[in-house]
Amino acid sequence: MIQANNQELPVPGGVLIARGATGWVYKINNRIALKIPRKGSHEEFACEVKFYNILESHSPPCPDISRSFLRVPKGNFMAFCSGGSLDQRLQEHQTRGGKSQQFKILGINKCEPLHLVEQWAAELSSAVAWLESLGYCHTDIRPANLLFDEQDHIKLTDFDCWEEVGSPALGSAPPWARVLGPEAGSDCGSFGYNGARVEQFAIGSVLYMMTRGHEPYEDGTCAPEESSNVVDLLQQMRFPSLGEGVLDNIIDRCWNGGYPLLKDLADETKLLSRAHNIPRAVALTEEYCKEIQEECQQLIESGLLEGIKEGSLLI
Repeated sequence: MIQANNQELPVPGGVLIARGATGWVYKINNRIALKIPRKGSHEEFACEVKFYNILESHSPPCPDISRSFLRVPKGNFMAFCSGGSLDQRLQEHQTRGGKSQQFKILGINKCEPLHLVEQWAAELSSAVAWLESLGYCHTDIRPANLLFDEQDHIKLTDFDCWEEVGSPALGSAPPWARVLGPEAGSDCGSFGYNGARVEQFAIGSVLYMMTRGHEPYEDGTCAPEESSNVVDLLQQMRFPSLGEGVLDNIIDRCWNGGYPLLKDLADETKLLSRAHNIPRAVALTEEYCKEIQEECQQLIESGLLEGIKEGSLLI
């Protein structure tokens, strides 16, 4: 999702806070965010709604996954996460310049505290392990799809690309996915199959970005003639240098497919020393969710969605 502030919804009280390929997200109040489909993205939006219906059929819910209160064809009413996304937070710590303000990193002004990074590693791993236990993969794990609540707990969101474990992987942009190399045999040149290998590779790159403040290869450590072809570097398993710390060991194992199951990754990260004694997130109570669901229904009945037409919010 792309941060987009100070854009008003065509209904009083709504403020545009994020834009993505599938939908735009508006803050309705301190409890509720509303995601609406973009023009031409209704199929993907319906796919995400279907997945939230699946998640809601399993109890208890995972506290590390964004909560949807109410879903209708024109919108998905979700829990508002006041901390924004990991992507937004890390960009705030970066200094960029040169001819391309968007791509060239001049410096990292601040790195997140390690106890928070370890907490987020445990929470993200818990989310994907829970999905794995249900037979599903997120397939689009990256900083823009990781939100923070008011207590800095991380929430995995955006499920328009979900797939079943074992289905052919369609891949994603580097460094969140890797084209397989000769080590994969007949699967060389493809992204393989959805499962622990695909998900943990993305998590390794996310953890690298959490600990360094930038994406792999983005700091100019690789030769200029190679920096434009990250796909090849990843396929050749020429990963950025890592240290000996516990987080770097986890990153290395994730990049090399060292966890047979995502549960194995979750079991390791939940024991990280700096995060071990930090209170974990708890799922919203069913009573609270029912109360907010009724509020969402009242918003619909008051005409909140009546001004929303396909494409009417594109600028």
